[in-house]
Amino acid sequence: MKRRLITAIIILVIMVPLLYLGGWWTVGAAAFACVGGVLEILKTGKGKKWNPLVYVFTIIGTLVILFWWFIICYIDGTAELFSIPNPYVIRVNVIAIAAFLMALLSVEVSTKNFNMPDVFYIFTMVFLISIAGQGIIFVREELGLRFLGFIVFCTYCCDTFAYLTGRFFGKHKFAPVISPKKTWEGTVGGIVATTLLGVAYYYIFPFTTENVWLVPIMAAILGVGAVCGDLIFSSIKRQVHIKDFGNLLPGHGGILDRIDSLLFNVIVFISVYGFITMGVFN
Repeated sequence: MKRRLITAIIILVIMVPLLYLGGWWTVGAAAFACVGGVLEILKTGKGKKWNPLVYVFTIIGTLVILFWWFIICYIDGTAELFSIPNPYVIRVNVIAIAAFLMALLSVEVSTKNFNMPDVFYIFTMVFLISIAGQGIIFVREELGLRFLGFIVFCTYCCDTFAYLTGRFFGKHKFAPVISPKKTWEGTVGGIVATTLLGVAYYYIFPFTTENVWLVPIMAAILGVGAVCGDLIFSSIKRQVHIKDFGNLLPGHGGILDRIDSLLFNVIVFISVYGFITMGVFN
């Protein structure tokens, strides 16, 4: 527990200033998290020695999808290649995504130890991680630090209170196959606490919103998203027979073990916020 706490403090000391500063600092933090997460995904390759091209195409694909808005700005002539006036112009990254998939498929048909399930495992995880990375930058640059703080706060608030509530009151298993320690009491307690504390966060660190009543709804949705994100990544670990994605963070496991729910929740937030405002997805 002591080692886990020390690691958490170090993470906060490093990441909070980067997110606070915004701009290239946030881009760098997001890129590090995304590339680190993808490297962990590659290491879960079921003990197979994949063709080196798998690693090359995967890293390149991750960076191209993550930085697609820079490429779009450059092609359109609306900004310098490496500037962030409007980093999240939503356009389905068809070219980047299709090229990445075709690259993986080309390796699949030319090697024996890289099959179709491997292709779609890597493709799906890279897509999810890269789009979430885009989302982190979008929220920070377009909506502001307090919006991003709201997502992070609600995500880890749910994780913390689900654990505490489940530990003291949990009796009924929630997902015994995927995550045996999770209980219904803990899950409900985490979501309720997230909803209430999410509202408290809004009044302490108010952010722009026309409808205040949407704050508890969004907090509750993020609570549910945190639970879903954790279960999804726990299921992946069970499928590939690993306990943790990595060991970079002592007491926490790998990068993905620490940010799995956050990645999922960033996408959830952007989707819900976009539908609510009907103006984000241009």
